[in-house]
Amino acid sequence: MDQGKKKHRAVLQELISVARQHNIEVRTEKLLREIGYRVHNGRCRLRGKAMILIDRETPLSDQVDFLASELNETHRTP
Repeated sequence: MDQGKKKHRAVLQELISVARQHNIEVRTEKLLREIGYRVHNGRCRLRGKAMILIDRETPLSDQVDFLASELNETHRTP
C-alpha cells in the first residue's frame, strides 16, 4: 500500500472515530447497483439512529472527503 493510501485510510478511521463520538454509525459497504438507478454515499436514520453509508468501491480520497463533509454538516446543524 502506498503512502497516500495509508494516509487516507488513517484519516478515514479517525473520521469514523469522530462520528462514533457523536453517536453516528458509519458503514463502509459495497453498495449494490442495478439497472435504472445509481447508488451513492449518504446519510440516513435507521430505527432512530443516525447512520452514514459509504460505498467502499469509491476511491479512499472520495470517502474521506464525503465523510468529512457530512460530519461538518452534522456539526453545523442545530
